[in-house]
Amino acid sequence: MFRAMRQDLDGYPLLGRSSRTLGVRVNGEYRDLSVAEDGTVASETGGMSVALEKPGNLPKHRLPRSLGGEGRDPVFRMFAALLAQTLLLRADRYPHAYVEPRRSCTLPEFESALNASRNHWSKVHD
Repeated sequence: MFRAMRQDLDGYPLLGRSSRTLGVRVNGEYRDLSVAEDGTVASETGGMSVALEKPGNLPKHRLPRSLGGEGRDPVFRMFAALLAQTLLLRADRYPHAYVEPRRSCTLPEFESALNASRNHWSKVHD
């Protein structure tokens, strides 16, 4: 799976709650998943967007200029087999997929699992 993200000083993706970081948006008009009143997030309701198979499957606004897109961030790759058991890669509409919670959990638990994947992402294109 591939995702264009801002790069932190150590070369890994920057953590955060934006479409340009390793994380999900939980507020605003363009949220990636809803948080229930009790602070939980559910599976199969959304998550962190990724592209399947190749970097070129990223949306044009995320794809770096060097690959013919309009994006400003490098592309990172991670193999789905390296996801924590609490996370799930769910194909949505090809080539788009979500990294989402495997089952209902609290938002901090979900974000912690996403953050733990940080060192498994490697930059494949500037």
